[in-house]
Amino acid sequence: MLRQTYLNKYETVIIDAYKELIKRCQFSMYHSGDLLLCQQNGNILHGHTCIGLGKEGINSFQQINSLIDHGLDHTTNDDEYFEKYGRLMCQDSSELPESVRSEMNSYQGMWENVYFLRTLTEVARVANGERYDWTLDMYKIGTSKSNFIRDKIIKKLDVCPKFKEAIEIAYHPSTRNAVAHSQYHLIDNGIMFDNYNPNKPGDIQAIGFADWEKCYIYSYLIFRGLFSVLRDFVNQLYLPLTKKTNSCGIQVLAYYEDGTWNQTYIYPDETGKVWRFTS
Repeated sequence: MLRQTYLNKYETVIIDAYKELIKRCQFSMYHSGDLLLCQQNGNILHGHTCIGLGKEGINSFQQINSLIDHGLDHTTNDDEYFEKYGRLMCQDSSELPESVRSEMNSYQGMWENVYFLRTLTEVARVANGERYDWTLDMYKIGTSKSNFIRDKIIKKLDVCPKFKEAIEIAYHPSTRNAVAHSQYHLIDNGIMFDNYNPNKPGDIQAIGFADWEKCYIYSYLIFRGLFSVLRDFVNQLYLPLTKKTNSCGIQVLAYYEDGTWNQTYIYPDETGKVWRFTS
């Protein structure tokens, strides 16, 4: 169950964190078109340089829409909800167990969504002044998503301390693993994790409902915000620029299967939502 007051409170934090991240990307971009590539997903598909959903997007986009549409299905205006209903053993009936299980499943879905992780990884690279990675293939990282998120995303966010702090609040690898293997159970006032390992840094044995609420809301807002912030940036910066250039396109640095890099243009369709190499 998510309390509306805290949803509003945490939303202002995530908005501020995204402002920091995008500002850093603008300052550090290796090429001026890199954030457009992040939003439109430059990728290598069947050996060819492409703009579009790619493998990760084709397999993930339906889930993304579902998570965004239903991620906030269980909310309340009662700020004292956990105090009233958190002692589950004393309740004859409560929405809380159902809502927590639903949030757990959504949490796992968000942090295992390969298109979200691919896009977030590319943005982290841009924030560090690295080239956009056309060849990134999320299906080649195997089962080591936790290590990938730690090394390729979180460690690269030192340049954006607000956004890094938000990610560290949102992402708990042990929680994601516990949900994936049904290794958790609800107790009075919180959640107990059966996969707790005291010798593993960062592992948590239990989490209170209020702390879980914060973890989940941060995750949801980061997940939803990534796509909306990039879309807004494209609409506010790149799309207007196409009307001021002779080419009517935006220049990007593209990688080709022969290992070469070349500057080329991509062009928006009449809606401005879809960009391609040909106008």
